[in-house]
Amino acid sequence: MASLQHQKQTQARSRRAANNNYSKQTKTLKTKLDKFASAYGAEVYCIVRRNGRIIEFASRTEEGKPWSPPDQNTLVSGFVLAGYD
Repeated sequence: MASLQHQKQTQARSRRAANNNYSKQTKTLKTKLDKFASAYGAEVYCIVRRNGRIIEFASRTEEGKPWSPPDQNTLVSGFVLAGYD
């Protein structure tokens, strides 16, 4: 019994560490994307999906409003036109 309980505790600790690391990395990614958008005047849109949850980041316009990314069809056609087919 003790080894089963120890194994469950180890798994829980490992999961918690992975979630904490994911959270930290997500914050770092958002910060770097924001710096990139500011430094180069780029419109940045990023989607991260993990365990069925989605996190989105969109850069801000010059007026400080969140940039609205194009719809999915426009994105897909843009990739095809850019030679990613």
